[in-house]
Order: sequence, then C-alpha cells, then structure tokens
Amino acid sequence: MSWFWFLCWLVLLSAAPATSGTVPKSTTSQNTTLTPIALSEDCKQDVATHCARHADSDWSTIACLQQDEKTLNAVSEKCQNLMWQRKLLITMKEPFEANLPDQCLKEFKNIKECQPLANSAAYVSCLASFKKMIKGPACIAHLNEAAAFIFSDYRLVYKFIHSCENDIRKYECGRIEIGPYSPAQELQQLAVTSQGKTIHCLQARVEKLEDECRRQIFHLTELQSDDYHLDRPLYYACREDRERLCPNVESGRGLVYACLKDHKYHPEMSPGCRKMISQRQKLRALDFFIDFRLARACAADIEQAACQAGDQNKPDLTSSRMMLCLEAVEKPQITSDNTIHVPRRLQPECKNELGKLRREMLDDYRLSPDLMLHCDATIERHCNSKKHGRGTMLHCLLHQFRSYTTERPPLECENAVHALLKATNVEENVILDPVIDRACHGMLVTKCAGLEKEGHGALFECLTTNQLHPSMTTACRTHLLELLYFVTRDITLDDHLHRACAEDSLQFCNLPKIVWNNYNRPDAHLLTCLYNHRRLAHAGTNRTGVLSEKCHTEVMRLVHVRAASVALDPRVFQVCLADLASCDEEGEEEEEEEDFEEDQDFPEEIELFAGSRSHGLMKQARPLSRLPAKKRKEGSSGLLCLQQRLDTLQPECRAAVVQVSEEAQEDPNLDKLIAEACVSAETRFCSGYVNPGEVLDCLIRHKNHPEMVDACRAAVEHMQVVALKDVRISNRFRKSCSSDAQKYCKQEITRGTAAVVVCLSVQLTAYRLFEAKRLAASDPRPSLPPLSPACHHELVSQLYERSESIALDPELADSCEADRKRFCGDVVPGDGRVLQCLHEHRLQLSSECHRKLFVRDQLMAIENQADYPLFRACGRMIEVHCAPVIARLADTTDEQAGNHAILECLTDAMDRDRRTRGTFDPVCQRYLWDVMELRAKDYRLDPELQQLCASDIDKYCQAEAEATLKSPYEKNGPVLHCLKKRFIERKLSDKMLSMKCYARVRQVSTFPFLIIDCDFHNIKILPE
Repeated sequence: MSWFWFLCWLVLLSAAPATSGTVPKSTTSQNTTLTPIALSEDCKQDVATHCARHADSDWSTIACLQQDEKTLNAVSEKCQNLMWQRKLLITMKEPFEANLPDQCLKEFKNIKECQPLANSAAYVSCLASFKKMIKGPACIAHLNEAAAFIFSDYRLVYKFIHSCENDIRKYECGRIEIGPYSPAQELQQLAVTSQGKTIHCLQARVEKLEDECRRQIFHLTELQSDDYHLDRPLYYACREDRERLCPNVESGRGLVYACLKDHKYHPEMSPGCRKMISQRQKLRALDFFIDFRLARACAADIEQAACQAGDQNKPDLTSSRMMLCLEAVEKPQITSDNTIHVPRRLQPECKNELGKLRREMLDDYRLSPDLMLHCDATIERHCNSKKHGRGTMLHCLLHQFRSYTTERPPLECENAVHALLKATNVEENVILDPVIDRACHGMLVTKCAGLEKEGHGALFECLTTNQLHPSMTTACRTHLLELLYFVTRDITLDDHLHRACAEDSLQFCNLPKIVWNNYNRPDAHLLTCLYNHRRLAHAGTNRTGVLSEKCHTEVMRLVHVRAASVALDPRVFQVCLADLASCDEEGEEEEEEEDFEEDQDFPEEIELFAGSRSHGLMKQARPLSRLPAKKRKEGSSGLLCLQQRLDTLQPECRAAVVQVSEEAQEDPNLDKLIAEACVSAETRFCSGYVNPGEVLDCLIRHKNHPEMVDACRAAVEHMQVVALKDVRISNRFRKSCSSDAQKYCKQEITRGTAAVVVCLSVQLTAYRLFEAKRLAASDPRPSLPPLSPACHHELVSQLYERSESIALDPELADSCEADRKRFCGDVVPGDGRVLQCLHEHRLQLSSECHRKLFVRDQLMAIENQADYPLFRACGRMIEVHCAPVIARLADTTDEQAGNHAILECLTDAMDRDRRTRGTFDPVCQRYLWDVMELRAKDYRLDPELQQLCASDIDKYCQAEAEATLKSPYEKNGPVLHCLKKRFIERKLSDKMLSMKCYARVRQVSTFPFLIIDCDFHNIKILPE
C-alpha cells in the first residue's frame, strides 16, 4: 500500500468511531504532504474534465467540483469518496490554519471551546459553530470557505452525528456507518450530494426530531444564514436564479438570501429555488435567528427588551414570539406594578427587517406552523382553491370566521389566525397584506395616499372609516371586514385605540397585564366595556367614570366601524349563530377574480411540518380551479335579519339584538343602513345637533322632505319599526312611559312598544271621552289624567309617527294587509299615502281592517297633534291661524286646553276666510272637508259635538247613540240625524236643544251647503 493510501486509511479509521459520538483524531504530522486531488488517480480525469483551471490547491479543486449539482453528479464515485476524505483532512487545525495571519490565529485561539479539539477533524467545524465570535473579515471569509465544505456533509459538522444519529436512522436520511471498505452498493451513501441532502431531510422533519437534534438543526441553519453557499441544497437549487435575478448582489451578510426572498414570486424564479427558499422561511418560523439580516438588525433591540429571557434549556425563539416581543417595545403595556409602560421606537433597520418578515408571513400561510396544524380541515373544506395565491388563504380563513352560513372553524384555528395577525401587526401597515394592497389600491392612491409614512395604523384607520368613499370597492370593504373581525375583539390590534385607551382600559375595564408580547387575547368585550364609559353629550360635565377625550374619540371611531357587520360585534355574533343560520350571508358577492390577479403557484413541496394532520390531506387536494363568483341571495342579512325576526329569536340572541338596537337609537350612525344611506341627509338637515340622540329625531322629522333620498327614508323607517318591537329599544319611550306602562299595560310590555302604545292610547281615549262628559255636565270636580305629562308627550309623538306610515302600526298593517294589496297595491308607502288610500276605500274594506281604521280615526279626532295627515296638509295654515292654540297645547300643565282644538281652529279659520274671500290653502281646505264629511257619519269622531251635546244626546237620541256604540265603525250618522231633527223642531220648547248643542249642530249642518262655494277640481289632498 502506498503512503498516500495508508494515510487515507488512517483518516477514515479516525472517522469511523463517529457513530458513537467520539471525535476522530488526526494521525498526520505537520510535515506530511499528500498528492493533490488534481493529480490523484481517482480524480485527475474528473478535474481535467470539469475544473482544469482550479488544480492549484485542494480547496480550489473541491470547491470547483461541487460548485453545482450537475458537475458534482458527474464526478465519479471514487473521486467523490476521495473528496470527502480530503475535506476531512483539510478541516483539521494544521492544514486549516496554514498561512493565516496572526490576527486570525489569535481570534481562533480565543474560542476556548474548540481548543481541546485542536488535533481532531472536528476543530474547524467547532470554529464554524462559534463564528459569531469572530470579528476579522478575512478570518470570517476563510472560515466560511471551510464551512462550505463542512456544511455540505453532515459527518463533518461538529457534534452533529452524536446529536442526530437516531433521527438519521429513523427517517432514513443517510448512513451513519462509514469506512474505507464500504460495499460498492453503499458508495452512493458517501456521495457529497447525498450527505448534503441528509441535513435537508432532517430540516424537512424538524418538528418531529429529538430535542438535541432539533437544536443542532437550528444551530446549523443559523450558521448558514449569512452566506447562501453554506446551504448546499439551496445553493445548487438557486445558483442560476441568483445569476439571473441577483447578478449584482455580493455574497455574504445574508444579502443573496434576502434578494432571493424578494424574488420568490418572480415569474423567472425556478420552482426548485422557490421550494428551497420556502423551506428556509419555514425553519425561520421556528427559529428567528435563522434570518441573518433580521437577527443582526434587531440584536440591540432584542437584548434591550430581554426577548431571549426565559427557560434557557428550551428557549422560545420562534419568529412569532420574537416579533411579539419586539413589537411590544412600541406598544403601551400595563406592567406588574399597574403602571403604563412608555413605548419607544425600534431601531430603523430592525423595523425595516420586521416589515419584510411580516409581508412574507402574510404572503404565504405555510410559514405559520400553528395555522397549518390547526386549520387544515377548514382549508381542505372551504379554502382549497386559495392555496396558490399570495395572501388569499389567510383571507379565506378570515371569511370563514365572520360567516354564519358555513361550519365554524375550530377555536384552535381561530387562535392560530389571531396569533398570525398579532405577530404580523397587520393593522400598523396594512399594505403589507397583499390582498388588501391589491383590493384597496384605488383608496390607497386617492383618499389614503401618503398615510403609510405616519405609521400607527393610519392607513388602516383611513380605509375602515371611509368605507362609503367612491373609490372603495366591494372587494376592499369585504377584506377589511375580515380583518376587523379580530380587531374589534382585540383592541391591542388597533394601534391608535390601544395607545389612546391604555390608561382607561386599566382604570375601567381591567385590561390584562402585558397583553402584547404573549399569545393570549384580552376579553373580546373590552371594546364594549370602554363604550359603556363613553362621554355622553346630554350628561352633566361632572359625570364620573367616563373615558378621556382621546380614548372616547378612538372608541367611537371603532364602534362605528364595528356596526358595519354583525360579525364584528361579539355580543351579538356569538349568541346568535343559530338564528343567523337562517339569514342570508352579509355583503355582496366576493370579487374572486381579483384574488387571482397576482396568484403564483407554490411548488409541491415536502411537508416541512410533518407532524401536521394536513400531511395526509394534502395528497388528496383538489386541483386549483377558478370558482364562479357567488351570487348574493335575495333577502335580509346580518343584524337587519335578526331585527326583522326579533320575536322569534332565542332569548340570549334577542337580548343582544335589543341592546345594540337601543344603542343605535341613541346614535343612529351605529345602524348600518343609516350610516350608509343618510350621510347627505344628516349634513343637509341635522348638522347643528351635537347630541347623536337628537339626529334620529331630526331625520324622522325630515323623513318625507322632497330632498330626502329613498334609501335614507327606508333606513329611518326601519329604525322606527325596530323600536316598536321591544320597549327597551327606544330609550326615550322607556324613560318617559315606563311607570305608566307598568300601571296600565303590564301584560302588553312583553309584546313590544307598539302594543304598549295601543294600550296607552286606549287609556287616553277613555280619559278624553270621560272629560267631555264631565265638562258637558258642568262637573266642577277635576279628574286626574291617567298618563304622566312626559308619557303623554311621548305617546303623542309615537302616535304622530305611527299615523305617517302603516308599517309603524303592526296591528293595523296585519289587519289590512289583504285590503292594502287589493286596493292600494300601486301606492308608494310612506307620507300617509297608504292610509289615505284605505280611507278612500273604507266602505269596501274587510270588517277587521275597517274596525281598526275607525279606532285610529277616533283617536286622531281627540288628539289632533297625533294626526300626521292633518299637519301634512295644513301645516302652513296651522302656523298662520292656530299658533296660540299650539302654544297652549305645548303647556302640559294646561289640561283644559282640549287636544281637538287644532281642527276646530282650522275650521273656524276656513269659515272666516270663505266669508272674506281670503287665501286659505285649498289643499288644507279639501282635507278639512273630508274630515267633516267623515265626522258627519259618526258622532264619535266629533269630540266637540260629544262634549257640547252630551245631555241632548242622552235626552233625545239615546237609542241612536246606543246603536252607534255597538257598531265597530262609523254608523252613517244616526245620532247627528237625530240632533238635526231636533234642530228643525226648535220652536217646540219641550224638544228644544241646548244653546251650545244648537250652535254646534247648526254649524255642522251648514257645512254641506258650503261645498258649492268651493272648487276642488284638480286639488290633491296629499300630493306626490
């Protein structure tokens, strides 16, 4: 045996014990010289073929032969075996340190951990493991050259076989037993390419490895992070990509890695390189320090924030944990001594690198191991088609959480998605989300242009508070609502609100301590707690327990945003899922085509997180296909649907819907329909109101104004209808009439405000009739009104609103539904038109509808202020002729004012105007004649006649009165006919009417003859 082969045998013999974890010893002397590889029998032909220009040294020759996978695969097995033997030799101390400057020798000597290995093949590998301690650029460069050989073969890596022997065997990632006499069929196991892939094989199964081997894999990957040459599989896969996409980027300091990551979705990036980049990114998700540039940029901030504090035996170095720790530096926090931590700024370089990491994580859901693990079933069932889009998987999952027509994802999946959003801090700079950046482009370049420089979520706030802007697309609004599902449940995700409300949250709502840099979420109802401490415009200035002004502003902003979708309010959403299942889904159809605009196919990669349940499911994944856009269902959705079905909701759900509906009565812009449809109306009619609670009253008063848009009018009426369903919803009615309702209408309270209004109106009618008889009898004993002044005023307001629209009187609407369709089907609802139509067909109506209509007419007769058609037709004439009457009625202490006095005032004014040929409004005149015509048919509709003729009716017309009272609706005037008969026989003293009754009957009897003086041709009582 030649001296050369004897030496090689010694080298291999020294390596053989590596299976047991021992360090091979060097048996060579300093003066030994070996035949260069380029001249050896085993390699000279390969060198001449592939690397003739690199034959000057073994370092250069080996580097050339393994410069790319194609060349390396072409090298003979014998030469590959010799290359490994020679690499083992030249990674020993003496060959490695030959001709190095003294400075490098000094730095290497300072690494105490490696000095005991000075005579072993593990010496240079040990130095590579501690290369972060080396400062000299030339020293680092020389060490990286050696590391390129070491990291290409796991057998040369310090402590690697000892740590990973079991896992290498278990997952069949390579061979452990090696020696000079390996069988020919096992020579391939010694190939450099095979051994380099062993490390890659273990990296792909990192979560299943034993702890010690996992630590070795992370440590090794960290050591490779500054120079992509050190990761041989990646180097081979991306060499041409580097030359094509990053030709001017110098190697080292992680620059090539960074460039390749930036071009991951470039159409010219090869699938193999993209696959390797993705795998390295996935490893980084488990070890933050695998990203060289990120770790170096944030080193000072990490140390200052003590992000590595904790269990040193099992440190949590995941990217999400480190990101949370770094982001916590810029967030206000409550410390253990209940003080607010003052935020500080991260270093600009660290902030920049964190932004890149956030974008990568939002781009590719596969970089989030917990999401892959816990959301696999949801992904396969609902989001299979989104696997190949940038950011589309995340938004597909987000859509599932706010959907109530599909199966809910598991809680573990929701927590994983929340953790991703929290780690990426997407709200702070929302354009890092590729889906938002694409879908909201129009808004980002118009309304929100330039705000990304302001930070602290300025862009996100701009987008969410301008959802009605002309540049806002359906897709943008939809994707924003998907993010808001989590933001409204975790206020720490809203940077502006979190900063403004940190102290208020601690004072009023027990915000958990150190909520940012851990995975726990604060109470989902924390926003509601803050809202309950809002600053009320109508409250006194000395009110305690209210938010600071800056916190109040931010809370109201987010609360108004939350009103855009029922899914954003956990108070309702969580308890109403069962009821929502029968409602249509909220929102327009998703513009799916936009999601595919920039889709890039991800490679069919090895499953990095092999422990994931999705491993088997991935094999059955359906091919990507474009799905047709979903059609929006017809019908109501969300909160609107729940409000319409309030009476049939489950108790918990009903209580929640009542609560949010009550809040909307106090602030109508918390109602989605009002907020969307009434912006211009509020500006046009209600800009002077400071108290939001007065805005709804203003909108109701202007509901039928010619400039009011139909959508706003419908939204206002919807709120009126909702308030009638439960007495708790209308705060004004509840405060004014709660005691009155308990006294007179206890049974009706559970049926809602509409039923209580009917009940109280019965009490009011009975009282007015009793008062009429008392006054007619000149009874001096005063009677107390049944209703309190405040309730009487509120009841009149409710009755006035009710008389404008049949929809606001559920009992009448139900009773007259068939008649309305038959006679008034083409009448546009609102402004009293449907009720007017029913009046015109009253003789043709069904008995029940006619009866209910008559009850309403009877109530309007005794309470003119509740008569919307009267004020609609005669508003101007009332102002001109009846201002004193209105003033008296406004004085609630004047119970003798007589609430039918407005109509009497108008008829007197009309009669005077007729005699003077004045300018009485013909529309009002026509309306008054219709009223008097109806009154002539039934004395119950003429409270003045009832009061003035009470004794005369008892004396002369009792039979007619009793017959009339038995009729459910107007009786065609038998009582008035009886009184007229006595009016004609006035000369007979025993049948003479009283003077007051005589005058009233005379007035009523002359009205028909006055019609000949009026020309009502072409006059419409309620013009369109």
